[in-house]
Amino acid sequence: MEKVFVVFNTACIGDILVTNTLVRNIKNYYPDSKVVFVCDSPYSAVARYQEGVDDVVTYDKKLIKSFSGFINFVKGFPYKKPFAAMVTYSNERNLLISRLIGAKHIISNHRCKLWNTNEKYRMGDYVHMKDIWGGLIEPLVGEHKNLPIKYCPPIVDSPVVNMVKELKNPVVLCTTSNFYKKDMGVNDCKKLIELMKEEGLTPVLTGAGKIAEKFSADLRKSGCFDFVDLVGCTSFPELANVLSICGKCITVDTGTLHFANALQVPVVGIFYAGCDDMWASDESLYPAKTLVGENVLPGEIMKAYRELTNEVCAVL
Repeated sequence: MEKVFVVFNTACIGDILVTNTLVRNIKNYYPDSKVVFVCDSPYSAVARYQEGVDDVVTYDKKLIKSFSGFINFVKGFPYKKPFAAMVTYSNERNLLISRLIGAKHIISNHRCKLWNTNEKYRMGDYVHMKDIWGGLIEPLVGEHKNLPIKYCPPIVDSPVVNMVKELKNPVVLCTTSNFYKKDMGVNDCKKLIELMKEEGLTPVLTGAGKIAEKFSADLRKSGCFDFVDLVGCTSFPELANVLSICGKCITVDTGTLHFANALQVPVVGIFYAGCDDMWASDESLYPAKTLVGENVLPGEIMKAYRELTNEVCAVL
């Protein structure tokens, strides 16, 4: 019989992408299985186009907080009695859903107050999230493989994507996240854009939401206009297409970093607030350079960019 694995990650973009290590491990050890990814509704496309994901079930976090919303979700869940439910983060709501849908195995990287869900999972042995979540397969097979994440978006034919195709030496530049301490300063970004233009590169600014929109506006107020502004202009598949077309990326610690990894796009990742041990690109799996520190300078970023692109060219 086909084994159904339900993978829960109801956090944000980067978290969902990094979970693909687990998905690919499931497919490696259980090639005939069906992997169902449960995520928050805004991020269904992030889950759907991962390699190894067969179906996506989404829910609205606000709706499921109500008792009736929760019960209706469980009743309508299309995969009852799955072989295994794997729950990322300390999310007792998702653990309870796993129990109510009748999962044979319930495995999480956190201990639950209601029941043991670890099934001999080696808590504390891993630091990087890809290993922590990839390791959720270990109670079933005894090991996990260090597999890169993969995102396989459809080819998008849209005005935004077609415009990027016409640019000369475009480089995706992402400067904002959902936490201000991880973001690049406007003045540093302005200087970085100047350095990029000196080397014949075209910065393509990406991002979404009010923080990214304000950053773009503040950049223009500072007198910097020499960039292509795609803030708020792309869907997730479009962003993936833009990354693939540009073929290079400079980004702070946010979902764009993991999109670049999942597409094997060379990326300079800047970790102003640390946490690189948990979230930085594994340079044995991806073409990447990581910079860490509160005061990473634009010149350092460009130096890392040159080193990375030279290394990629040497391999090719």
